[in-house]
Amino acid sequence: MNLFRCALVSALFFCIVGLDPVASAQPKVQILSPKNGTQITQDQKSVLVSGKVAREAGRSGNVDIFLVIDVSGSTALYSGADLGDADQPPESTGFPTPQISIGGFGLGGPPIRNPRNSVLAAEVAAARRLLLQLNHETTRVGVLSFSDRANLLQPLTHDFERVRKVLADVLRSGSYGGTNMVEAIRLAISELMGFGTSERRTDAIKVQFLLTDGFPTLPIGESKRMTPEDVALTINAARLAGKAGIKVHVFALGEEALSYPRAAIGIAKESGGTYTPVVRPADALAVLENISVVGVDYVQVINQTIGQKATQLRLAADGFFSSAVPVTEGKNQIDVLARASDGGNARESITIYYQPGTQKSLDLEVFLEKEKNLQLEVNRLGKSPAEIQREVERNREDSLSKPQQLPPPTEGPAR
Repeated sequence: MNLFRCALVSALFFCIVGLDPVASAQPKVQILSPKNGTQITQDQKSVLVSGKVAREAGRSGNVDIFLVIDVSGSTALYSGADLGDADQPPESTGFPTPQISIGGFGLGGPPIRNPRNSVLAAEVAAARRLLLQLNHETTRVGVLSFSDRANLLQPLTHDFERVRKVLADVLRSGSYGGTNMVEAIRLAISELMGFGTSERRTDAIKVQFLLTDGFPTLPIGESKRMTPEDVALTINAARLAGKAGIKVHVFALGEEALSYPRAAIGIAKESGGTYTPVVRPADALAVLENISVVGVDYVQVINQTIGQKATQLRLAADGFFSSAVPVTEGKNQIDVLARASDGGNARESITIYYQPGTQKSLDLEVFLEKEKNLQLEVNRLGKSPAEIQREVERNREDSLSKPQQLPPPTEGPAR
């Protein structure tokens, strides 16, 4: 508890000295590759253009993201779609398939559906997909899981391969116990503020991505029910996160989470984060990456010389973007337009010179192949990303308008 109080004092200090961004700040665009004036000779008639965008032009590009993953008993249930190998099953890392069952959510009893298609598998798959798009040079990622209590699995690190192995461990361990959200949020705050195991970075944008299929049932509800006290404790923890400049982006997965969203909505509101309600948990694969932690939610890349937009474009949560831009022989003017969440716009331009050749750009080939695989992963869901996003918007409106009564106590194993 003393450690947590230290985090509160530090958070209040940061707010007082004014490290929070200015609300009217305009976005910034940096084209990192290719450089202005570059001569490019290659076989492909598209060029890989990459860079970084951010809402705060004067702030460091460093980002710290903590993945806060619900592993409570109910995450053993079916995610709503066949994920196939989208969750990169543990066998690929030498781990056995997790043993999840109805009788005690991992504690014995008859086996249920394929655990690779569980809510937990969807959470892990979404986290892995997000990880593929982040820039490890300036972005650090940490992982903790929570059920009856919160467990730090990986302090903040630039080593994404370690994070991937930890996520495989999460899936292997399976689902169990109740839902202690308050302890999870507090632990992530301590790590992001540098009061735990993670090395402190004062210049980084700090966020939590909290994935859950339910609502808080601990410590007061004893894993059987959600109480007003559990809700209040959880929202108060999120309020502290907001004071420390840490946004908690909440992904409420499944009908149970959406039926009683008071805590999830409160967490997002009090921390300044976003509330993303997803009826079918498997659709988390298509929505986690839509959250921008740098305040820029739209990028367009266009070759003004020939009037053609990028054929493939990927904007990651930490503001890094990559795109395949059509080019013509000779001079090409490439423009990148960024739009901040509050409506501010910015533009950056470079000129490159293209000449047809016999060699292929390996970087472009790798980018296009990764984009193809990411698209195939979403195709398994049977819905387009646009359709899923529209459903999220409808779910958000429904959640905000419905009465926020407490659910009845549950029977059976902890959830």
